[in-house]
Amino acid sequence: MKFDFVKGHMGGNTIALLCGDQIPAGRELEVAVKALGPHYLWAHEAGILYPGANGAGLKVKIAEPTSNCFISACGGLTQVLGKALVETGLGPRFNIDVREPATTVMLETEAGLAEIEIAVSAGKAVRIVTGMRSFVRECYGKGVREMELLGVRLMQVGKFMVLNADLLKRVHPGADFVHWDGETRHILTEMQQQFIAITGEPEYNIALYDWHPAGGGDLRVVYPHCMAQNYIEPSCGTGSVAVGLGVLACGELERRGFASGGPVNLKIEAGGSIELGGPDITALLLDIRESKVESASFSHSFVEITATGQIWFEQ
Repeated sequence: MKFDFVKGHMGGNTIALLCGDQIPAGRELEVAVKALGPHYLWAHEAGILYPGANGAGLKVKIAEPTSNCFISACGGLTQVLGKALVETGLGPRFNIDVREPATTVMLETEAGLAEIEIAVSAGKAVRIVTGMRSFVRECYGKGVREMELLGVRLMQVGKFMVLNADLLKRVHPGADFVHWDGETRHILTEMQQQFIAITGEPEYNIALYDWHPAGGGDLRVVYPHCMAQNYIEPSCGTGSVAVGLGVLACGELERRGFASGGPVNLKIEAGGSIELGGPDITALLLDIRESKVESASFSHSFVEITATGQIWFEQ
């Protein structure tokens, strides 16, 4: 079997894009997960693309290597997809009419529709803004609430475990988010196992943040989703939104001097490594009404296409 691919990243969150018409029916998840492996494209998530329907220009099925099912949303994928539609052959392949100065594409995901706004100049996608309203609805539908695990106060935001690193280190002072030693991995793994047992969520999703920015942001984040598989993302679009909902719900946003209503802009330092923070900025816009996020959108400062080509699998 032979498959075309486009690979790119959003601040080190690596994404592989595949075409659904090349994948045998019933083997989509198998093919996507295999494509993510170290002998193939070595990426964090894979998106299988199909022509859209019901108002969408494209439809996507999203896979990642730690889950045995397709996941509902991936913000990094939308950013890389916006870049790929303009700068590779994916746009014409799916009859997406790319125009300057801006092109808008509706993407159908399992969480719902996501609007991708692409600023286009001289044949390049210079900025991509992803609307995350459907993911916000999913988070509130699953629950946004305070929890305590291993003595640490944290937030459940939908399928995400959202952790303030300072609160974690207050209870477990040996935690090391630079070297990720055995103790640190054990703590996060135990907390995650308890989180999954309580919530019933089948996916691994952790957003770890603190309020000690180093490069002009408001806070900094890393995403150690699955320590057992050394699966750490340096940036994550859905995780950024989850952090926004979490810091609003627990009162940290207001205590930090942000408005309690209307549009709120958060600059999140991420990307480049698996330490807290990084050289990139995820610009997160929250529309807050009556102490809840009505809608959210984000854009990442560093998105690029790294490879295009074909991969071959044995039958």
